Parts: sequence; structure tokens; C-alpha cells
Amino acid sequence: MNKNTYEEWQREILEASTRARKNSNIKTFNGLHREQAARASYFSEMDKVVSKLGLSNPHESSALSIEPTHPVQKKHLDRAFDKLNISSTLRNNYNKSKLSLISLDMLHCYSPNSDAKRLIASGFKSPLYLLDPLYGFVYLPGKNRMKNHCLAIDTWSSHLKKMPTELSKKLWVNRSDNMLSGGAYSGRLLFKDLIPPEDDPIKLATPPVLYANSESELTGIIKELENSVKDSDFPNVELWFRGQSKDYQTPDRSILTQLGITPYSNIRESDLTPSLYRKYDDFLDTTDSYEELVIELAEWVYYANQTISNSDSITVNDKNSGVAAVNSAGLKSYQRGLLLQQYGAPSAYLDITHDHTVAAWFATRNCSMNDGQMVYKEHFWNSTDTDDWPTIYVFPLVKGVHPYLDLNSILAGSEAKRPERQKCGLLGGAGNLARNYCARYLGMKIKLGPGFKLSNPHSASDLFPTESEDTALRNLKQAGLGNNTRQFPLSELA
Repeated sequence: MNKNTYEEWQREILEASTRARKNSNIKTFNGLHREQAARASYFSEMDKVVSKLGLSNPHESSALSIEPTHPVQKKHLDRAFDKLNISSTLRNNYNKSKLSLISLDMLHCYSPNSDAKRLIASGFKSPLYLLDPLYGFVYLPGKNRMKNHCLAIDTWSSHLKKMPTELSKKLWVNRSDNMLSGGAYSGRLLFKDLIPPEDDPIKLATPPVLYANSESELTGIIKELENSVKDSDFPNVELWFRGQSKDYQTPDRSILTQLGITPYSNIRESDLTPSLYRKYDDFLDTTDSYEELVIELAEWVYYANQTISNSDSITVNDKNSGVAAVNSAGLKSYQRGLLLQQYGAPSAYLDITHDHTVAAWFATRNCSMNDGQMVYKEHFWNSTDTDDWPTIYVFPLVKGVHPYLDLNSILAGSEAKRPERQKCGLLGGAGNLARNYCARYLGMKIKLGPGFKLSNPHSASDLFPTESEDTALRNLKQAGLGNNTRQFPLSELA
């Protein structure tokens, strides 16, 4: 890396830390303990660095990217929850239920146009509030019950403005359900000929599930899905897939729903948290560890930019404009995100594929990692619990409406062969404040039974070509990103 670039990053971080220590900045966070106020000031100033380094969220700015939602260190979380006016049951279950905290003042600093400003002006001026970081809901104390308000709502609000007024009003009244279950409703509408009718409103809000016990059954289902989309009255719908060896679920929150908290969690759903947020919290306890995260991701972005700029034939093929259309900065974020996600760095995007056979391959393989070296082995299962069965997720996505881009729109003509072989796309919107955002677009799940087997599976070397074929891999490796001392080393087949 250019020495001047690295020194510039260090200088910007030092300047942010210096600004953060000013009393005027610390006093912005009234009500917090002095140490927490200082951390809140630090993270708010570091947001400027995060933005400059190209690490921001291009769709849902209020959903954040790597900006922390609160300044409390892990060792002080119990005490912070004790100070909230919540029940002992809720305090005792916040960690298991994956609940967190939010400082509206911090969010307002990160995202001045978010609803944080309006909530503060409405009288919600406590230093911390209860947050569901899976879906972006903040919980605000009312006279008789806790009120929920979704902060990660940018794209959905823009979508409502394009709808007829009366329909928009109806959707807004039950926004928690309508917003989070949009994919399930779309799936049941698009694929109504494949699934039995359902009258139970709770089940209607969950993605339908089909089962395939053989490759031929899966092929038949996919053809019917494609025909349903083709014959529908809805334009610009594309089917995207993702395969996982197990259908991981969000936490059991039944205790919370009885208390009126996270009422939308009355049924558990698939946990589609992007890779960036799976170990993200480990970097927040000290400023040193947070800066390590920022620098390492910035290095990935720096070399991803070089890889992108080296591909002169890259063109932007997606001309769609709509509520989820990205600007040039957003496109660059997707381009970098695809390289980061595909080659070893965590990202806020969910990688998806146009090819159901690729999804099926990943669903029926286990991957072990050691210092960036990947080993894929065939997965065997015989459980009677369908949650343990490999799953292909089906996303019916609409161009210009949903926050996604396909490979040709992101890296058309590039030298990055890995995403090309896997026929990749990226589904965006997720952030630190809304980690399971992508689940709202899930339209159907296909569970693969214990008898399922691919007759002519892809080879790992085909989906993950070596550096002799993949120029992007070779360039990233030569840049030193394969060093196993890194937090996120370059990944390649062993």
C-alpha cells in the first residue's frame, strides 16, 4: 500500500480522536456517564472517517454500517440495562434475545436526516433506549406500554410515496408486519399455484416452504417458480437464490412478545445476518480494536478500488431508476462489496446467485476455514427436524424497488472470476442497526430432504478459480491481503 495513503488514514483517525476530546463535543451527549459520553463523541467523530473511506451504507443511511449504536462497553451493559425502565424478565433476557441499546443523539450525529431528530424533538431525550438491532426498531416508553418505531425505513418510506395514497396509509398502519413480511406476501402472491391456500394471518406473514427430496424435484420446482414469475402481471421481477447447509433461525423471543416487546417476533424466521455483523461487537470495547477494524476494512476497500479501476471494460448496465436505485457512490460501494464478500473480507451485503444449481451446491457443502484456506466437503444429513435441512432461499426481487444489483451491473467485464463463476449479485440495505434486514425480501424457502443429491455438482475449483485464472485474486494476494495475521485474510481453496 502507498505509505502516504496509510499515513493519511492514521492522521484522519488522530484528528477525529482529538476533536472527540473537546468538551463541547462530549457535552452533546447529556445524561451519559462521562466515560460513555467520551466514547459517544469518539464514535461520532469517527463516522466522518468511515464515510470518507467509503464504508457507509449506500441505501439505508439510518441503518448505519460500522457505526456503533451506543457507547456502552460490554462489561457495563448489565448496569446500563438496569437503568432502563423495563421489567426484570426483559433485563435478564436481553443478551439471549439479541437486544441492544441505542443513543438517539449518536444516530442523529451519524444520520442527521433520520427519525432520531424527530424523536428527540418529540421529547424522547433519555441517553439510551432499548433497540432490536436485527430489525432497527427502537422501543420508547409510553403511558401504558412500550411503543416501537422502526429507524431503518428509508427505502420502504420511499416506496410508500410511490404508491396510491390510500394504499400507502393502510400499509403504514401495520408497518411492522407489512414492512418485515413483504417478501413473504410477494412469494405467496407470485407462487400461489405452487402452495396451498392459507387463512392463518400469522402463517401468511411467513415465507412458504416447499420440499425437494431429489434433484429432479428441485428442478421442477424452479421451473414452476420461473413460469409463475413470467406469467405474472408484475414487471421486472427476478428470482435470486442463496444456499445454506442449515436454516439458521433468529432467537426465540416468545418471552419478549408476551411482554409486548418485538411483537413481530411471534414466529422465528431465518437469520440472514451478513458476515460483517457476526463478530462485529468484538471490535467495540476499545478504541484501538475499533480502529483496527476500520483500517483493515479500509485496506480491503483500497485494493478493491484498484482492482475495479484496473478493469477498463466495466460498464454500468442497470439503467433502472426507482426507490432503491443507487448513485455513483452507491455503485462503487456495491462493486467493492462484491469483491470484499467474495474474497474474504466481511461486508454488510448478502451474496445471492442467479443460478439455483450454485445455491444447491453451497447448501450441500460444508466449508472449513484455516487462515483463509477453504476446504469444501460434501454435507450429509438425516435429521427429522427440517430446520436442520439444507435450505435454498428464494428472493423475488424487483429492479429499482429492492436494494440489489447483479454481477453485470456491478463488475461487468471485470477480471474477478470468482463472482462471475458463481453468477453473483448482492442484496443490500442491512446495517449495524438492522442486521437481519435482508430477511424482509425472502419470498420462499426450499428445504432439501435427506435423500437429496446433486448428480453432476460443480467442482470447488470451478467456483473458486485459482490465481492463474482469477486476476483479481492474484492482485489481492500480491497486495498482501493473504497474510494470515490479518483479522480478515484473503480466502482461497486449500
